[in-house]
Amino acid sequence: MGPLLASGIMAGVAGLLVFLVAHHIWIKPIWSILPAGLLMAAVGGLAVAWSYFELSDHLPSRPWTVPAYMALIAATLAPAAVLGQLRPALVDVADMSIRPGDGTTVAVRFMLELVLTAALVGGVAGRLISHSLKGSIATAAAGVAFALGPGHNIPLLGSTPAAAKGLALLALIVFVSTLILVEGTAWLSRR
Repeated sequence: MGPLLASGIMAGVAGLLVFLVAHHIWIKPIWSILPAGLLMAAVGGLAVAWSYFELSDHLPSRPWTVPAYMALIAATLAPAAVLGQLRPALVDVADMSIRPGDGTTVAVRFMLELVLTAALVGGVAGRLISHSLKGSIATAAAGVAFALGPGHNIPLLGSTPAAAKGLALLALIVFVSTLILVEGTAWLSRR
C-alpha cells in the first residue's frame, strides 16, 4: 500500500506542477497558488490512489491501464463539461470574477453541475468496475478530487472560447497524473 500512496501523492503534485507550468506559458503565471495547491494536490492524489487501489484488479493490464483510468476520469468530468458547453460562463472570463449578486448561483451551480455529477458518475463507475461499495465510494471521492482540482474551471468557463483551452489543459494534467500514478505504483512496488 505504501508504493500506491506515494505514487498518489506524486501524481497529484505532478498534476499541479504541470498545471502551473502550462498556465504560466499558455495563460499567465499563477505561482501564488503553489503552497495551498500542494496540500490540495497531495490529498487529491491520495483519493485517486484509493480509487486506483480498489479498481486495479478490474482494470486492463499495463500498458492499457493508463488509457483505461484516463477514460474513467474523463467519464466523471464529462457531465460537467457537457453542461458547461450548454451554459454561459459562471464568471466574468475577462478577470475571472463573480458578477455582483451571482455568488449564490455560482456556488450552487458549481456544486451541482461539477462536484455532484463527478461524485455520482465516479460512484456508479466505481461500483460497475469493482462490484463493491468501497470501489464506489473511493471512485466517487476521486471524482470529487479531480473536479475540485484540475476540473474546477469547467463550469466557470462555460461555453466561452477559453473553455477549449481549459479542457486541453485538463487533458494534459489527467494524462501526466495518471501515468505517474500507474507507472509509479508499478515501479515502486518492484523495488
